[in-house]
Amino acid sequence: MTDMTPEQIKAALDAGIISDAQAAAMREKSGAANPNASVIGNEDDMRFLRSFSDVFISLGLGLLSLGLLAIVRVMGGGILFLAAALFMFFMAEYFGRKKRQHLPTLVCAMFFLWFTHLGAAGLVSKIGLGGDITAAMLTTLAMVLFYFRIRLPFCVALIAISLLYLFYAVLLKLAPSLVRSNLGIFVVLGGLVTFTMALLYDLRDEHRTTRFADNAFWLHLISAPMIINGIALSMGIISMERLFTFKVPMIQGESAWIIMLLVVIVAIIGLAINRRALLVSSLGYAAIAIFFLIKETKVDWTTGLPLTLVVLGALVVLLGVAWHQTRNRLIKILPNWKIFPPEYDPDFAKKR
Repeated sequence: MTDMTPEQIKAALDAGIISDAQAAAMREKSGAANPNASVIGNEDDMRFLRSFSDVFISLGLGLLSLGLLAIVRVMGGGILFLAAALFMFFMAEYFGRKKRQHLPTLVCAMFFLWFTHLGAAGLVSKIGLGGDITAAMLTTLAMVLFYFRIRLPFCVALIAISLLYLFYAVLLKLAPSLVRSNLGIFVVLGGLVTFTMALLYDLRDEHRTTRFADNAFWLHLISAPMIINGIALSMGIISMERLFTFKVPMIQGESAWIIMLLVVIVAIIGLAINRRALLVSSLGYAAIAIFFLIKETKVDWTTGLPLTLVVLGALVVLLGVAWHQTRNRLIKILPNWKIFPPEYDPDFAKKR
């Protein structure tokens, strides 16, 4: 089996004949280049998407899950959500282990987490066994078991979300007034812990060619919004106000500049550690800041919104095109620490 070509190993993996671990062992033993590896600097290689078929099926699963959510609510909700979670688990089993379609499995995993949380809360409420902490523990345990069965990188981020839910549930139980009066600080703390875990995965895979890099990608994706939102909450610079029938975040004057500064800092950190995911997950805050900065010029919102999209889109395109060149310059002035990957090398894959 170790004499198989990279193409044969990939075909066996896609057919579900071998596991990811077996495929990695075969490639390492045979000295074959990893076909899923990304070159230095291309850390966000979307390995969970193979074809438009995955997108099509994922759309269907999303609609199916939302319909299931509505039906279960009509039927009374509560522990019935556990049945919906079990259904999503079987869907993940089929698409994740048998078909090896990662994007549909991601959709199944997210709804599995959501339904499990709702069902666990309903269960502990019905039998009177604890409260939010018990529900959080059950949800976390379910996600850990889900990961060990499905073994896909994005499950690590869902486990992190479950652990954060448990963390905040415990804090609210021990010191409810302290948490409510310092919510922003605790949100920042959760984001920093998640970011640290992502960095630890990155340190184990400098060239971003293994599962460790994929695990880090998803953790980075959820850490940046928590850090920015937590800082904004602790500083009191974001308020929720009603616009038409929706509540939307509102900031004014200097607050918009603070949010923009936070986004810039996140972007610089993302460049330094070579993680676009950090910047992508903070784009919503950048859009809010740009909109209110434009609004300060007395432009009405019907003009300010398209201007915001133009400015934000232009900045993203500019940074995307010049990512490697900008990063290579930044690396030259940074200390020689392992958390800062080497400069972009387009021939890295050939050298392996």
